[in-house]
Amino acid sequence: MDKVKRIEMALHIQELCAAHNITVKYQSLHEEVPTYYAQPQGRIIQIRPTKNTGYYVSALHEIGHIIGERQEPETSTLTKELYAWLWARKNALVWTDTAERIMRNAMDTYGWTSRQKDIWERKVASYE
Repeated sequence: MDKVKRIEMALHIQELCAAHNITVKYQSLHEEVPTYYAQPQGRIIQIRPTKNTGYYVSALHEIGHIIGERQEPETSTLTKELYAWLWARKNALVWTDTAERIMRNAMDTYGWTSRQKDIWERKVASYE
């Protein structure tokens, strides 16, 4: 795939949110620590402006918490996180080594196991 420009990534996030009635709050880039979240009940996400691939895939991940599979309240946090990342991976215009590293680091913080890693590998293979 040709290199995807930042503006294309930013527009993709805006288009997805508009199409799915998701309100976006942007965290200032002046704040050092990124704070991303999704509030599925209110259909709100907080993201940073889409200035690079990392911010882009993190935004997709938050959208995945609202419209992706396995996001019901009774679902475990680990499962919700995995499936939000799977939604992000499936719907991304581009998935780079940076995107993969961000996803893996995030899942590491939730203590994903070989079971979740197997699900990731199997599902991603089916997208290609």
